[in-house]
Order: sequence, then structure tokens, then C-alpha cells
Amino acid sequence: MPKKFTKAVKSRALKIPAIRAMLPRRAHAYCIGTAKSGTHSIEAIFRGNLRCAHESESHQVIDFILDIANNNISDDKVQRYILERDQKLRLEVDSSQLNYFLLDQLLILFPKSKFLLTIRDPYAWLDSFINHQLGRQASEHWLRLRDFRFKPELYSHPKEEATLRDKGLYTLDGYLSYWSEHNQNVINTVPKDRLLIVQTSKINEKSKEIAKFIGVSDGKIVQRNSHAFKAKQYFNVLSELDQQYLESKVDFHCRDLLSEFFPDICSDSVIR
Repeated sequence: MPKKFTKAVKSRALKIPAIRAMLPRRAHAYCIGTAKSGTHSIEAIFRGNLRCAHESESHQVIDFILDIANNNISDDKVQRYILERDQKLRLEVDSSQLNYFLLDQLLILFPKSKFLLTIRDPYAWLDSFINHQLGRQASEHWLRLRDFRFKPELYSHPKEEATLRDKGLYTLDGYLSYWSEHNQNVINTVPKDRLLIVQTSKINEKSKEIAKFIGVSDGKIVQRNSHAFKAKQYFNVLSELDQQYLESKVDFHCRDLLSEFFPDICSDSVIR
């Protein structure tokens, strides 16, 4: 039987949930970095060699996240949803910023799973997220999730951030408090033997270490995919802010993580 035909049959078979549910796992890993930290790249380096996905069923997952936040759903129902979704997709690498919001349940339900935290320095992350926000149209689900993360009802724009307000962006407090909370909470919550922290700029360099950590050979890595989903446009919004003011906000929210992971980074590193 021709290899091309065999591959096509196998590909179609794997789309059937009942067949996927019976497949053994060669790995079971969750990438739980923030948006624009390299979650797309983590999925891409294993694409075609492992069963992996990036932000799979995102709208449904966002609905669950917001229901959890509003206390509209029981823990039992959340666990049932996660287990049913896992059985249906049977992913070996599930790479998504959304996994962060389900972290406590994932740790309990899958005690042998591993976790990857992709972390980007706060200046580059802020610049990238703003470029993404201005350069790509988002669905209503993602817009609601942004409000949930960046809390416009809590943070209003001071005069120093008028350019952010005028462009329809969130406040520095909103962005940076989320960046810090997300990353610090992962570090504090996931047991050290189940967590690998990888700086965004080093995903390619650390790809063999990533493969070893999740329990597969480095032959499963697709190096050409190690920087996926680059920005469509660069708006250079951060250059419109007072740099001392920007650095004071980063220092206030991100000081500890910045010192630990990015001691040599400052605003000059990303301002064009």
C-alpha cells in the first residue's frame, strides 16, 4: 500500500474521537505561558510528530474560564469537562495560554503530566501583545477574556498613558499585573519536578531539553517551526510613553521575576 495513502488513512482515523481515545500517550505536557510568550512555537516544534494543538477549542474553554471566575460552575463540572475534553482530543502537547486558568485542576487530574512555562521579558511581551492587539481582529470571546485579564474596571488610564487610552489599549497596570501574576503563580504552584521554565528567546536553543523533559526523543522536534506566529505589524507604541514612567511600572509589577530571569533587560531592549 502506498505510503501516501497509508498516511492519509491514518490522518482521517485520528480525527475520530473513539480511535484517539484508545491511543497510548508518548508524552503528556501542557504549555502554560502567557499569550505572546511562545506557546504557538512550542506546539509548532512538535507538529506532525506528536499529537499537539495550540489553543484548541478556545471559545469553549474561555466560556468555562469565565464561568469559573463568576462562580457559575461547580468544581465537579469543571473536572468532568476537562476529562471529557482530554479523552476526546488525546493531546500529547497541549499548548495554550488558557491552560493557566485550569492549572489547579490539571495538576490534580493528571498527576504524571509535565508543564512548560514559556516566559518573555515584560518589555518585549508588552510590546508584542500591543502589536497583536492592534494588528489582529479578535472575536468576542477573546475580547471578554482580555477584559477579565487586564481589568479595565479596576485600572483607569492616568495622563501618562493617554496614548494607550486613545488607541483603545489597556493600562500598564492591567497588562503588567497580569504578566506578573500569571508567571509567578505558575512558578509557585507547579511542583519543581513537573515544571520547565523556558525563556521565549531560547525556545530553539532549549528544544532538545524540552523534548527530554516531556519524555520524547529530540527526533520529534521540527526546528524550522521554533518561532511561529510572528507579529503582522509593529506599531512601536511603547516609544510614545515616557521611558522612566514605563520602567517604574515594570519595576513595580515585575521586579522579582525581572531580576531572576532577565537581569540585563530594560526598556531600551525593545524600544525602536
